[in-house]
Amino acid sequence: MKIYILILLFLSFFSFISIAQRNTGGNRQNVGDRIERIKVENPIRNPNPERQPIKKPRREKNNPPQLQPPPEPVKLGGVEVGNPVPIDYCPDPISIFLNPPPPIIIDNPPSLDELPLSEVFDLGTKNLDLELYNEAIKCFNILLKNDPLDYEVYTLRGRAYHGLELYDKAKKNYQKSIKINKSYADGYYYLALTEISLENIDEAIVDFEIAADLGNEKAKNILKKYFKD
Repeated sequence: MKIYILILLFLSFFSFISIAQRNTGGNRQNVGDRIERIKVENPIRNPNPERQPIKKPRREKNNPPQLQPPPEPVKLGGVEVGNPVPIDYCPDPISIFLNPPPPIIIDNPPSLDELPLSEVFDLGTKNLDLELYNEAIKCFNILLKNDPLDYEVYTLRGRAYHGLELYDKAKKNYQKSIKINKSYADGYYYLALTEISLENIDEAIVDFEIAADLGNEKAKNILKKYFKD
């Protein structure tokens, strides 16, 4: 038993000496020295301090996204459609001033004043047949401005006013027509029709008779059908 007690005392003595040598303050290393030693002794822990790029997921490698090609621009009249100008595009203002873009040409029909008088006459009679009376009167006004003695145009303009039920204006145009040419049968015939619209029956009969004597067949038929026994 004494032998066991001596062995324990001997072991505890040597353990106390080892602990005292391990914790001596004078031999402790500084924190900085230990950090440097760790960096030197463990260089494999962070061999490349630069950050590596993130790798794409494996899903994208197997199934890459399908990119649709941009649509090809379509040319209309020499201008490409479908190829817009970038938003950040800003042309040089000096170049715009020196080289302005060409003006936009709008194909407008010519005005009546720019047409030959023969075309104005044809257009006026066409509008009269289509019952476009206001448009016809515009054409006849231009013709009468060029020739105030054109009795046929006065009669045509009188017919347009008659179609608008402006009987007084129509009557004045017919009267001007037969005043310029007293043997113009159509002037008397259409004047008679306007007199009927104004309920001037006696004056209408006289005008129909003059038109019939001048060879107007329509006036003859009306007299035979309505005013002769």
